[in-house]
Amino acid sequence: MNSFFLYFKDPKVEQQYQISNQHSKRLSTFMCLSFGFIVAFIIKVVQSSHEKNNNGFILNLSMLIYLVVQLIFVWKNNQYLRLGIILLNHSVTIFFIAFEDRSGVDNQMAMLQGVNQMAATYLLVLTGEYIDGMITIIILQIFRILWGIFQSDGIQYSALVTSTMLILYINYYNYQYNKAKRSQYQLTLADTRWEDILKKLLLQQSYLILQFQEENLHFSVKQIRNCEKLFKTDEEAYAFLKQATNQNKIMQNVIYDLIREFKKNNQQTFNNTFLINFQKRIIRAEISIYQGDTPTILFLFKDFFNERKTNAKVVLYQYKQMLKLIVKILNRINQHTFCQNKYQSIQRKLIFIHLVQDIKNNIKLKKIQLNDFLNNAIKLHQNVKVNVQYNCSPSIETSINILQIVILQIFENIKSSQILIRTCYTKENKILCQFEGQFNLEKILKFKDYFETPFLLLFESYEIKNQTLEFIFPQSIDIPFSIY
Repeated sequence: MNSFFLYFKDPKVEQQYQISNQHSKRLSTFMCLSFGFIVAFIIKVVQSSHEKNNNGFILNLSMLIYLVVQLIFVWKNNQYLRLGIILLNHSVTIFFIAFEDRSGVDNQMAMLQGVNQMAATYLLVLTGEYIDGMITIIILQIFRILWGIFQSDGIQYSALVTSTMLILYINYYNYQYNKAKRSQYQLTLADTRWEDILKKLLLQQSYLILQFQEENLHFSVKQIRNCEKLFKTDEEAYAFLKQATNQNKIMQNVIYDLIREFKKNNQQTFNNTFLINFQKRIIRAEISIYQGDTPTILFLFKDFFNERKTNAKVVLYQYKQMLKLIVKILNRINQHTFCQNKYQSIQRKLIFIHLVQDIKNNIKLKKIQLNDFLNNAIKLHQNVKVNVQYNCSPSIETSINILQIVILQIFENIKSSQILIRTCYTKENKILCQFEGQFNLEKILKFKDYFETPFLLLFESYEIKNQTLEFIFPQSIDIPFSIY
């Protein structure tokens, strides 16, 4: 929130505040006061006509027409409501000060009329925004002071000083009033968001909630749930922030940078997924930042803490499927002298099942020649014509069992009769591997979503397009632990 003009820096929040909390109240106040002034001026027009006061009749009728036109215009064009409130305040006040016909009006009635007009003026100021009220108060009070100086026979300096002080006092009160309204709305908005978030969290879900104190750059722990395998107390949670890393950067510093970027862009919310290294383990965590009075950070730990028990039914089913595949291979070999394509198809399925089971136990890191690795995959898919363009001979350290699964899935979802495989270096000297051809993108994307964490581990970046699959490899990955 801007500290001087009192508006939210996020345009969406400002618009939501104006529409949901202010517009309806402001419009009803404007309509009621406009209608009240119209009734008052109708009475004035009738009274001046009855008293045959031509000058008063013309002035009151002119003001009445103006008020009716303004009311109709603003009612049909709500976007000019704030301007309509300012003009209503100025026009009525200036009319009563400079053009009101006071002939035949005694001091008591004049005082009562002045009090009514001042009450309506201040009600309009409170209804409007702070900046609108500040402009209205300053201009009208200066007009009153100048009018009093030029129209009075003698000057009362105490009245001038009091009027000047009133400008400051009323503006200060109006500032505090609008600041309190906006702060309350901001807190309500933050509380509502957190209520929605926490309702969606299962009791078994593991999460950590922090608040960031900007004055002393300090984190305070607000809530911990189901994080016993990482930390149990607030002190251990602070230690986690200082020891855990993301891309060789301490998580505490990562969060500092996120908050800095978050406030720089005037965001209201931030969400992202990180792979966190902690005590030779990898943790997939979703980090969210929400802006209330102070930035609030939610660590939502995914998958890592869910204990996975062996499902006997699943194991038995996979075992039976494996036996069926082996039987099919033996039958093919016994019945046909040449059935290479069928044999390779079954062989690939067996390899795939073996690899999926293997990565659930451990991740195998090995330094490989990428081109040789691709050539071995091509041998398993002789039904597809493959053209290769190896523009470099890259050596990478990677998880071979996960990479084998990815390559097998790409080949299994080829729709064209031939593809092109290219390896080269990018401008940043990164290792790039491209597959060009027709692919079943729907299945590849489903596979990518299911194996999201392995994709994040294997590739520095990747792009899956209609006819091109691009993967950029890091030089090596450091995973001295098991994901599952």
